[in-house]
Amino acid sequence: MKNIFKIASGIALSLILFSSCNVENLKETYTPVEVSEVSFTQANINATSIPAAQTSIDIVLSRNTPENAVTVNITSTLPSSITAPASVSFAAGETTAILSINVSKMPVGAQIKGSLSIDESFANKNVAIMTTSLTLAKAYTWVSLGMGQWFDNLALMSASSYGIQPVEVLKAEGFERYRIMNPYANTNQLIASWSEANIGTNRSAYIEFWVLPNDLNVSWGTFWYCGLIYDGAGTDIKAYLPSSLSATYAADDAKSQIDRTDKVVWFYPYWYIDGIGGFGTKYPCVLSFPGGPNLEDYL
Repeated sequence: MKNIFKIASGIALSLILFSSCNVENLKETYTPVEVSEVSFTQANINATSIPAAQTSIDIVLSRNTPENAVTVNITSTLPSSITAPASVSFAAGETTAILSINVSKMPVGAQIKGSLSIDESFANKNVAIMTTSLTLAKAYTWVSLGMGQWFDNLALMSASSYGIQPVEVLKAEGFERYRIMNPYANTNQLIASWSEANIGTNRSAYIEFWVLPNDLNVSWGTFWYCGLIYDGAGTDIKAYLPSSLSATYAADDAKSQIDRTDKVVWFYPYWYIDGIGGFGTKYPCVLSFPGGPNLEDYL
């Protein structure tokens, strides 16, 4: 759904309100000289939670003299990933017009700034908002798929238990991107698998991963924290994407795969302690999606 940025009233209403209040340093009264005079309705637009699947946002322009149709030229300083029309048109009788900006190629997570300006010949510079500054960012919309199961061969499996944990699984609406929520919340299981002395302070609140275009392999950010330390403070055991740790291990990225038939994902992180060394990719993790198999039986 498009986000339409509006103000509570037009310029005319604002002037009426100003005239009824005891306000100092008023701008000069807006008296249109020509029927083509227009203004943005906001000087600053901060839209930093645009749904990732959204393809456009709308900017409102206003005018006080709607008798004639007019086309207004617009200049943009927005980057090439965002397309803004070079003009916007008012039909005869219309006091507002919509400038629709294409954000379909805007990357998720990056904050983008720029401005839109009205050609000076179409506005009364003394009172009109001739330039609107934009701060834009896209964000994923996360939807819960329900409860799944999480197995970690290194951090959670103990001598007497697989250490399988119930986890909520979220999906980014419109994308093959997922979050495994609080996979290491069970401190008792971490202790059973390792020891109380190995419990660290860093623990990832979720593991975010995505399915690659080949619809087989999965990837994630640089690493996640499993909540364990190897030998004292500063020796966190991290689950690296192999290629993020070193190009030498890039081929191991291909081990991590989604099995849509079985409704599971296999992860093969490179377990590593910065500055010390690691355990390689021989300790996998497995996610069973909601509706997937019971991992006690599957593994």
